[in-house]
Amino acid sequence: MTYGGKITIGNNCSINPYTIIYGHGNGVEIGSNVLIAGHCMIIPSNHNFRDNKVPINQQGSTSRGIKIENDVWLGTGVKVLDGVTIAKGCIIAAGAVVTKSTEAYGIYMGVPAKKTKSRLDV
Repeated sequence: MTYGGKITIGNNCSINPYTIIYGHGNGVEIGSNVLIAGHCMIIPSNHNFRDNKVPINQQGSTSRGIKIENDVWLGTGVKVLDGVTIAKGCIIAAGAVVTKSTEAYGIYMGVPAKKTKSRLDV
C-alpha cells in the first residue's frame, strides 16, 4: 500500500502484502532488486515536538526522505524512519527499526538496528 506523494521504485523489486510506504514530504526512493517482506513500514517524515506549550499535532512535521539503494532485503516487519539511507546490498533483519543510515553490505538487526556482520565476511 502506498500513500501518495513521491515514491519511486526500481526494476525487479518485490514488495509483499501489508507493507506501507508513505510518500509525503521528500518521499521514498527504492532502487532495483530490492526485497521488502510483508508488514514493513517506510515512513519519510516525523512530527515536530520540541515546544511543550503547543500540542504535537499542531507543530507540523519534517521530512528528509528515505533512500533504499539496490540489492537490499528488508525482513518481515522492518520499520525505516525518516532521513535514512539503506546502502547497497544491506540485509535488515525481521523486526528491526532503522533510525540511522547503514553501511554497504551490512547486516543489521535490533531496535534500534545495529550492524552485526557484513555480507562481505559471510
